[in-house]
Amino acid sequence: MPALALECAARNDIGRRANNEDAVFTSSRLAAVADGVGGAAAGEVASGRIVESLASLDKSRLEIPLDAALENAIAFGNESIGFIAGARPQMQGMSTTLTAVALSNDGTYVVANIGDSRTYLLRSGELTQLSRDDSLVQDLIDAGHLTPEQARRHPARNVVMHALDGDPERRPSTQLLPALFGDRLLLCSDGLSDVVESDVLRELLLRHADRGECADKLIALALESGARDNISAIVCDVVIREDPATAWQAPLVHER
Repeated sequence: MPALALECAARNDIGRRANNEDAVFTSSRLAAVADGVGGAAAGEVASGRIVESLASLDKSRLEIPLDAALENAIAFGNESIGFIAGARPQMQGMSTTLTAVALSNDGTYVVANIGDSRTYLLRSGELTQLSRDDSLVQDLIDAGHLTPEQARRHPARNVVMHALDGDPERRPSTQLLPALFGDRLLLCSDGLSDVVESDVLRELLLRHADRGECADKLIALALESGARDNISAIVCDVVIREDPATAWQAPLVHER
């Protein structure tokens, strides 16, 4: 099986908010969207700390399996949020969602998610939501009290049940899935997924082969559809890896 890499295009728009609390990260092996909560500067601090921790992981040699390394990086970012909130009372209560995908050297996706930012996979023309929303309406859907369509109009649709807020018990859900050449991934904040239905997302992801153009169209459609929140979208294509530097590096071993 050929080695794989990610080629990504990321877009972000402030929407109708006064400040931008979303943060994004992309590389040839890692993509992430974080949507901060807390108002003023606090939300963007929370999302920024998580993204900074993932950026540090991307520069690191792996000492442990990738799924454990990703969980550790998220835990470190979460700890940073707690430290900052403890030192700055005006930032207490800040938190952030996170959806992230890391591509391992053996062609496996490690998907991590907490909150209601989402990761989708487009494969063979079918769009699948890989992440599960940690939200009140998703819990009601799972319990059979709401349909997905009712959830889209529910007044509590933006209530998030879990997020990274500095509590050491906060952990994202993670899963490992096989990656295939030709896959397309979409990572987004709820500024997009709240106002654009999945069948429309699928249509745009299929229609626009150029990643940057596709991401631009997604943001534009969210704005046209009345998005009031910040909007982030990352479109990633899975390609054959040509540069060995895009692989995760194991520790160097020096023989004695």
